Amino acid sequence: MRIGILTHHYVKNYGAFLQMKAMYETLRRLYPKAEIVVVNYVNPRHWRKNIIHILHFRFGIDTPATYIKKIQQLQTFTKYEHTIPRTHSVKSAEEIATLKLDLIVLGSDEIWNLCGSGYHPLKFGTGLEEQQTIAYAPSVGAVTEDTEVPAEVASGLKNIDRISGRDTETVKFIERVSGRNAEKMLDPTFLYNFDANIKKDNIQPKPYKYILIYDCKLTPSMVEELKQYAQNNSLKIIGAGDYKTYYDEGFINLSPYEWVDLFRNAEKIITGTFHGTVFSIKYEKPVVCYPTEKNRINKIHSLLEDMKIPSRLLEIGREKELINMLNKPMNYMQTQEYIARKVQEADEFLVGEKR
Repeated sequence: MRIGILTHHYVKNYGAFLQMKAMYETLRRLYPKAEIVVVNYVNPRHWRKNIIHILHFRFGIDTPATYIKKIQQLQTFTKYEHTIPRTHSVKSAEEIATLKLDLIVLGSDEIWNLCGSGYHPLKFGTGLEEQQTIAYAPSVGAVTEDTEVPAEVASGLKNIDRISGRDTETVKFIERVSGRNAEKMLDPTFLYNFDANIKKDNIQPKPYKYILIYDCKLTPSMVEELKQYAQNNSLKIIGAGDYKTYYDEGFINLSPYEWVDLFRNAEKIITGTFHGTVFSIKYEKPVVCYPTEKNRINKIHSLLEDMKIPSRLLEIGREKELINMLNKPMNYMQTQEYIARKVQEADEFLVGEKR
């Protein structure tokens, strides 16, 4: 049996790689005799935009030294992407058909974001109607009820064999566009334990306690309060995969597993992203989620609701509550129960039967 994963494997960010790695390893576990490969379809416009985003020089923030780290980070992403088997390059549904795949898994990540540069009807199963396809936890990202949906997208969705979404907006989108009921599934990173990868790369925890910041746009007053809090509690402020002037240390050129390990060993975490929230939950850390973009707010709100911890969302306008929220203890008991149940559901969905 040959199984292909169609996702944003070429996007250089930690969430994109780690969800792909987790899906690859999960399918290996569920289909031990199958050959698992990534379908090497690349949207050139999306790829270029991602590279430009990484290599953008931020005046007043970046320095020549940090910019060199960004270039090295790009090389690191490319190196790790190639550790997962992939097909030869394909540019169309017709070329994908020549790969002779027995099953194609669409997802996860924002492969269904109609508003982004990565859009292509192929990712909705359009043109793959003769293939067995399942959609595992894709996300529509910034799509809303007012977003125009091409007819070919609706056609593709109606022909997917088994369909699911990663968040509430995606489930609503599927039902609205195709008339089909969709299941909500965990992000693949909840299905796989990265500890063996961390051990294999001989990654060591930092020799100090720290607050981890990942891609979060704090206001100047929040930064000052956080610096005082960190000083009072003998904590460093460090960044994962980027640099800001208020960090005690900013680790830019991290491997994906070094990035995971920063979450695994953090005392507290502040993030504005979906996967930053996912890994905070995965390692049961006290987390404050402060997304400032509508797209991120929707995804994180849905995730926190599902995980029974909606109070960890710091809404815009409540910035003065940052330190109180950071100090507030968390109880992950209900979250653990939810994840355990959804992991079982994910396995059943991916194999197409009750185990």
